[in-house]
Parts: sequence; C-alpha cells; structure tokens
Amino acid sequence: MEKGTWSKQSVMPLYRWTTLSTTLMLGIRTTISVILSQTGQQSEAVTDDEPQQLRKPKSTRQQLLANDLPVRTTFVSKTDEHSEHGHELKLVGTHFVREVVHRIPGRLFVEKIYEKTYKCSTCELEDGCSHIYRGNAPKALIAHSIATPSLIASILHQKCILGTPLYRQLKDWQRAGVLLSETTISNWVIKCAELVKPVYDLMRSHLMSQGFLQGDETPYQVLQEPGKSAQSKSYIWVARSITRCETPVVMYAYANTRSGKFAQNLYSGFPGVLQCDDYAGYNLLGDSITRVGCWAHVRRKFFDDFKNTKKMTLGLKLLNQMFELERNWAGLDSGCSTRPPYSWCW
Repeated sequence: MEKGTWSKQSVMPLYRWTTLSTTLMLGIRTTISVILSQTGQQSEAVTDDEPQQLRKPKSTRQQLLANDLPVRTTFVSKTDEHSEHGHELKLVGTHFVREVVHRIPGRLFVEKIYEKTYKCSTCELEDGCSHIYRGNAPKALIAHSIATPSLIASILHQKCILGTPLYRQLKDWQRAGVLLSETTISNWVIKCAELVKPVYDLMRSHLMSQGFLQGDETPYQVLQEPGKSAQSKSYIWVARSITRCETPVVMYAYANTRSGKFAQNLYSGFPGVLQCDDYAGYNLLGDSITRVGCWAHVRRKFFDDFKNTKKMTLGLKLLNQMFELERNWAGLDSGCSTRPPYSWCW
C-alpha cells in the first residue's frame, strides 16, 4: 500500500501538451536565441597556448532538478504489519530508497458551459410578469471560439519557446482530437497579441524611460511573407534595459527591413544612452540619443586576425583580460570598493 502527500512551495504554471504518439518522438532539437547582457560572454575565449578544454564535471542531483518542482513524498508500508511470530509491528522511522522524476502528459478535455436560469415566483404573482435571472458566465477569451487561455498558451509555448511553427503543430493537435487549421490558430495568435498590446505598450513606455539601453537586430526568416521570397531576410530588433535595472524589460520588434527609419520609430522618445554596434542605420537616430560602442564587436576583428595568423595581438590580450575581470565582478555590488586595479589598461 502506498500513501502520498504533495508539498510544493512555488510552482510555475507549465503549459505543456503531448500525446502518446508524440512521446515516441526522440531527438527533437530546439535552438534558443539568448540575448546576453555581458559582452564578454558573446566572444570565444582565447589564451596564448590554447590549452585543451577540460571536461565539464557531471551534474549533481541538486543541479539536475529545479528547486520549484513539486515534490511528492511516498511512504511504502509493509504489506503485513506483523512479525513472523504474529506480533504487531511498531513504526520506528523511514528508510530513503531513491529519488525519481515523473512526467504526466497533458490532457485535453471539452468544457460545456451553461448558465443556470432562475425565476421569482413571488414577483410573478404580484405583478403577473415573468422575472427571469441567469448566472454570469466568464467572458470568452475570443468570442465564438473554442480557444481558452490554456490552449493558446500551449500553442504559443510550442511556437515561441520550442520553435515549432504553427503549420507543424497541426498534426499533433489533430492526433489529440482537435481538428484545427493553420488559418484558425493564426487568427488566434493575432487576436491574442491584440489583447496583450496594452501590456506591450506599458513595457515599452517603461523601457524608454531608462537612462541606458542596449540594442541589436538579427536576421529572421519569414515564410510566405507578402512581396518577399522565403530566402529574403527580415529582422527582429531587440531593445533591453541593463541587467541591474530594478524592473528589467526586453522588447522584441519585428520588421521586414533593416532600415534606419525603423530604428527611429523603435527608439522614439528615448533620450538616454544606447549601446549598439556600428551599423549605419543607427545614424538616423541623430543627436537626441548618445550612442556607445560594444567591446564584443571590437574584439571580433582581433579574433578574426588571430584565426588567420595564429598570433595573439596585444589588443586581443587586453580585451580578454577585460572580459575576465567583468566576469569576476558580475556578482559584486556596484558600490563595492574591493575591486582589483585596472592592470590591463595601457
């Protein structure tokens, strides 16, 4: 006989969905683009003698499991709580056997919502009129649609987090029993984006009020974009606050062009300091924004030279030292006075 109790301190909602057929699919690879705030983490590490990289130590059990995972403690009782002589046994403690991880696949179910209808017989006798009342059902996420927050969240989780396009999700949804079309779920995504636009605007307003921002743009391929071939480049523009901001914000903006006019629109109203690369499109920002460069982009030229010549220049050595100091100081308070001297400066 097994007895189990659940204890959880802080469980984040997981919008995961699968079926028996999809659980048999192994080896799925996903690529996650990570925006690094520390410029030193964007470049390859190089040393004079290029020692062979040591093998990463095997992760411990504590490192494998997140602290906020719910924990179920199971106590397995003895089938017969009597000794071989028939005496009743007394519980004196527990013995730890093992720790394992379970996964329960998500389930789809249909909810039919009704509003109960009421009438007041007393009022009807008094005035001869019917007095009908109904319960108030919660407003639908999308009018006249079967979509729910959990269903949309699962679609967006697969699209944005796992990198699975909408058209590639259709077969899985159909196998699960929901015959969706690409047009339907595309419209769901568009309408839900409109619902959260006030939140997006609020985040942008907060971002533009910062004194220091970091920005970049990266190529992004879009299939079946009107007026453009699938091989042409579109762009995701990124603007973010620094990591030490009390309320950090990262904003993604899509554009089918890399034109500086889009940068003008993106940073409209921002009067502070923008750290970005030397792309000429940012020249259209004018003098209203103070632009500063990125040491990681500077280092790339020295590193390219190193790959060709196999000789480390003084510039690359100094930049490596600077990035190493930056990594060492990452956890220090901004007012800390124990930092070592700038021995790398020339």
